[in-house]
Amino acid sequence: MGRLVTRTSEKNIRMAIVRPSLLSDVPVVAENMRKEDVDEVKAHTGGCPKGSLLYAYFMSKPCLTVISRHGHLMAMGGVVPEGENIGRIWLLGCQSMFDDSIDKRWFLRKSKEKLAEMQSLYPLLFNMVDARNEVHVNWIRWLGFTFIKKHLEWGPEQMMFYEFVRI
Repeated sequence: MGRLVTRTSEKNIRMAIVRPSLLSDVPVVAENMRKEDVDEVKAHTGGCPKGSLLYAYFMSKPCLTVISRHGHLMAMGGVVPEGENIGRIWLLGCQSMFDDSIDKRWFLRKSKEKLAEMQSLYPLLFNMVDARNEVHVNWIRWLGFTFIKKHLEWGPEQMMFYEFVRI
């Protein structure tokens, strides 16, 4: 795995940023996705990271990419509209999310800000999370979502997932 730079203009950024996703972000994030996120995609959809990201990229409003202060893609996330005022929120990350403690703290602060923006568009946000993905489970709880149901056998792999919501 080499340096994850998407464009020359992002090589020397001084702080992490969030920007609208580009189609070219999909293969970079897919190829460098955290193992736990790859496992979650496979267990939830039966698909591969690239296919899941392509679907999310085209269906999400908004779809955003997080870039570290070193120019590495850290994650893609967004909301897929599921009805009036309802959205399926998601985020898939790269291992680079954990490489720099300054970027990590920035991401945590920024995620609360971006969640508030998304909640203004979609007052009801929900999704499912693989129970094995402890980083996601803890982050979702920290963001203030409520876990409403434990699904003991969910998806093609029949793994345990938690359903969560924030209204």
